Amino acid sequence: MATPPSAKCAPHDKRRPRRSPSSKGYNAEHVQRFRAGVLERDITCVLCTTAPATQADHYPLSKRELQARGLDEHDPRRGRGLCASCHSRETARHQPGGWNADGPRY
Repeated sequence: MATPPSAKCAPHDKRRPRRSPSSKGYNAEHVQRFRAGVLERDITCVLCTTAPATQADHYPLSKRELQARGLDEHDPRRGRGLCASCHSRETARHQPGGWNADGPRY
């Protein structure tokens, strides 16, 4: 028997509102400076080296760490180009819960 939607915990409740990209700092400057600069430099994924880079990943410091240190998070030198698969894997490994890990929203 399936669990009713109301019985799901907050992390698994798909009806829970998600934060918008702009509220996390992914604005026009991010797209035009950081993402464009990283993907122009890194044509292929720097991890698997076989797939085209389609995602700009903050590395070696995360976006949060750059912000906390007062560093420019839009500088392409602070990122690397990854394919979608490698980006998902790296984000899950280094930032479980991503930007929504601020705690449960009940």
